[in-house]
Amino acid sequence: MNNYKNFKDTQQTDAWLRSKGINVQTFAKTKSKTLQAQQAATLLLEQHSTELDNATKRLLEHFRRCYADNNKRGKITDGDCYRVLNLATRVKRGLYKQNRRTQQTA
Repeated sequence: MNNYKNFKDTQQTDAWLRSKGINVQTFAKTKSKTLQAQQAATLLLEQHSTELDNATKRLLEHFRRCYADNNKRGKITDGDCYRVLNLATRVKRGLYKQNRRTQQTA
């Protein structure tokens, strides 16, 4: 019974990680900032791509390609991660302000 529960839990965890754009096989070996940046890049490209310009989309796609490649993943610097995380924060802050303005006028 315990083995089956562990198997199901592992399947659910793997599905959740894949939905966030994180590679399940390399999850344990990847730095936490890189994982956070990958999650932010995936979220921005999937849900907020209309708020992004072409250069920003290219940056995020490049980051995702580097993350997907085993050789390039180790070369992702903290600066690259912070660039993506700062971009995600800026987009979320802009959406929050936009929503707040529409609620105040309504």
